[in-house]
Amino acid sequence: MNNEIKYIMSELGVIYDFYQDQFSLQRIKNYILSMPEGSKIIDVTAGQIPMYDHQIDLPIAKFNDDTDSVGLLQVTHTIVNNRPKDEIAADSQRIIELVKRLIVLVEPK
Repeated sequence: MNNEIKYIMSELGVIYDFYQDQFSLQRIKNYILSMPEGSKIIDVTAGQIPMYDHQIDLPIAKFNDDTDSVGLLQVTHTIVNNRPKDEIAADSQRIIELVKRLIVLVEPK
């Protein structure tokens, strides 16, 4: 694994640790880093997701096949209520940037 990939995974780890979300980080490892033959994440975009009476911008992963798109950040009720929406959106945008870069590094076109 090259240094840039290690750096990206480290930075993603910090963000996911803050949100106490190890599930999404594992998803990135399974669907990008392991270079799967079947379903794999090929793009990530922001999407408005209704959560706990709020509209939250979260990163949404798109796959190379008919697999349904999935969220790449799980947020708790406490975080949604206590963290400003613009900060969650900024964290989501950073996840999008990092994951897109990771996709390019792992599978360049």
